[in-house]
Amino acid sequence: MSQVQKPQTLRGKTAWWAAITVVFIVAVLAFLILTTPAPQNAPQAQESTAQPTEGCNVPEGDTSSKPAMPSDLRWEAKNGWTWPVSDTYGPTQTKDGFPVCFARSPLGAALTAVSMNASANVISARKAVELYTMESKGKDVLLGKTPDEPAASSPASFAGFVVDSFSEDEAAITLVIETPISTSGYTGLPLTFRWIDGDWKLKVVDDGSMFVGQPPVPVKGSFVEWVSSNG
Repeated sequence: MSQVQKPQTLRGKTAWWAAITVVFIVAVLAFLILTTPAPQNAPQAQESTAQPTEGCNVPEGDTSSKPAMPSDLRWEAKNGWTWPVSDTYGPTQTKDGFPVCFARSPLGAALTAVSMNASANVISARKAVELYTMESKGKDVLLGKTPDEPAASSPASFAGFVVDSFSEDEAAITLVIETPISTSGYTGLPLTFRWIDGDWKLKVVDDGSMFVGQPPVPVKGSFVEWVSSNG
């Protein structure tokens, strides 16, 4: 994995939501979105000692709502896209070229989210949906409108994430993306993950969508920022 500097802006201004002014592109896993399940009101977990993740042997690490960045966080790069990865907390393995095996923690879910979106853009949108989405009627609907080729949207700059809720079996994460279109300079992509067979899987509703309502508009200081040792 190569070490590169984090990009500073979201390039491309393709509007996909006529009802709001904040628009962005984050792979097919974003531009197909119309609705998604609301985050579950799960009890807030506390920091725990590292324990191996079942099946993948990934330590949990920090399970608080504002986890510290691991010392080995760095930036992976491909086709103009860059996204954070950790050799300790995920991905620690690959499956058919896709990054898998993430920590059973908020950080692990957030790392899953960025790897999932990047993979949809640089490898295959359809295969990313097949791999990262839990089995459901919604998954079948989503696959029906997802192309096999890479989404090939303008590269996004992943700024950080918000832990909306977390339990051992479910994590609600808002992925924060930089964009010059938002009044705050950021917009959010709410995603809900379930822990299934030793890794995180995206949860979608029956119509194949991922969140209900409008994308949130995070402000600096309200989310955990990706900070790597190489800047």
